[in-house]
Amino acid sequence: MTATDVPIDATTTGDTDRLADAGRSFAGTAVRALLAVAVVASIVGRFFVRSPLWLDEALSVNISKLPLGDIASALRHDGHPPLYYFLLHGWMVLFGEGDHTVRALSGVISIATLPLAYLTGKRIAGSRLGLTLALVFVLSPFAFRYGSETRMYALLIAEVFAGYLLIDSAIRQPRPRTLAGIAVVTGMMLWTHYWSMWLLAAIGLLALVRLVRARRRGDVELVSVSVKIIGALIVGGLTFVPWLPTLLYQNAHTGTPWAPSFRITTLVVTSFTEFSGGPYSEAQLGMLILVALAFIGVFGSAIDHQRIELDFFAHPLARRPLSVLMVTIVVASVVGLLNGMAFSPRYASVFIPFFLILVALGLQQFKGGPVRDVALAVFAVTALAGIFLVARLDRTQAGEATAAIEKAAPSGIVVTCPDQLGPSVARLMDRTRYNVSTYPRFAPPERVDWVDYKQRNAKNDPAKFAQELLARSEAKPLFIVYRDDFLTLKGQCQKVIEALAAVRAPHSIQLSPGEDFYESMLVTEFAAPTPPGP
Repeated sequence: MTATDVPIDATTTGDTDRLADAGRSFAGTAVRALLAVAVVASIVGRFFVRSPLWLDEALSVNISKLPLGDIASALRHDGHPPLYYFLLHGWMVLFGEGDHTVRALSGVISIATLPLAYLTGKRIAGSRLGLTLALVFVLSPFAFRYGSETRMYALLIAEVFAGYLLIDSAIRQPRPRTLAGIAVVTGMMLWTHYWSMWLLAAIGLLALVRLVRARRRGDVELVSVSVKIIGALIVGGLTFVPWLPTLLYQNAHTGTPWAPSFRITTLVVTSFTEFSGGPYSEAQLGMLILVALAFIGVFGSAIDHQRIELDFFAHPLARRPLSVLMVTIVVASVVGLLNGMAFSPRYASVFIPFFLILVALGLQQFKGGPVRDVALAVFAVTALAGIFLVARLDRTQAGEATAAIEKAAPSGIVVTCPDQLGPSVARLMDRTRYNVSTYPRFAPPERVDWVDYKQRNAKNDPAKFAQELLARSEAKPLFIVYRDDFLTLKGQCQKVIEALAAVRAPHSIQLSPGEDFYESMLVTEFAAPTPPGP
């Protein structure tokens, strides 16, 4: 969340230790033009992603379109807190349920985060860093991805920036309204995503360290400020108490059966890879540049327009975001080690603002002139490459799969195997012509019931499912949309296909290579049986 500024004893930022050359232009004319094009492309591109909604997005829409009173009970079977779903529900009531429309909520939130990023940088080291941090944020491929996706991660990033500003204000002057704002943002974060707990735990730990140090020094004023901030965090946490029974149920029964547990190295490497656009060579080059800039932001101090001195005692302006970043990662990793929870790089939304601050500090160390222009241009070009990779990625193959089915037969039976492919496929199929259901229980395709998912899948009987499917399909065309690499389900879809092929002739429908899609699929058609002759 927030308080990069609670934990570390460093001099107050703002007018002190400013890194920018205030009298110089931000960049040369050509570089400013490049940056302007990049910023416009990034902002506009958030609202024109062409890929259909993939599993998580379609699930978000299907849960959010329920009556408000039913959303919480639906989430017991899904595994998330409800704030984003309530917001999306209201958004769809106002604007509709089309793909571009539902994604636009995240786009609007992401663009609204820009002034928060600017104010964060300005609060740390003046308007030049504010502009740099806003630039780093808007050109972040990670921020682009989740600013164009129907999920809660853009909202979470905005809350983190807002929390930073509030805690920084409380450190300077803990007014009641500022402390109330900390409590509100703390509660919002918890009601948005559970990984907020690890960030809040990190901030709480660092705040306690600050409190202990202040007591030892006899700094009564700092003790008072620290106590008030910790109190605001606790009050915000108490707002989450009504949801705790649902959280405990989800923790016991839903978990994350779609991914293995993680190590701290996995968390760091996959997060940094996603920060630059994903596991592609161009994005990996961008990752190296981001890490190098963050390294300079932590340890570098500009000597002149051509030289940066490295001091391995972290720069005062970098200690706060670095501390929160590192402690959050450690807390999350320790919890993951203890309870075996999974990690997805999108969860890094809780700490990417602190990493982006370090990157902006690194760019800030390049003083005005050709060297700074080159640094900004290289950053912008690699960031654009990462954004392009994210924008062109087909997030699901559901569009191609459904188009192929409709071309093959005007109506029929469609089964997604497993049920995790159901939401994205069902959203695109004409349900008046195609009966869509899911393996392993013929459940409706709109949602996935994650309760005891691994245990239930261990009891699946692919052959029995195939027999029931043949009985239901009668003489209608039958299509299986499948992937056979999901955890807890590996090999089961192939067994269904083999059982069906023993009765009906299979025909694999040619689709594009699966590696071109984030959510890939295969389609096999089982033609209607030929009626016996007279």
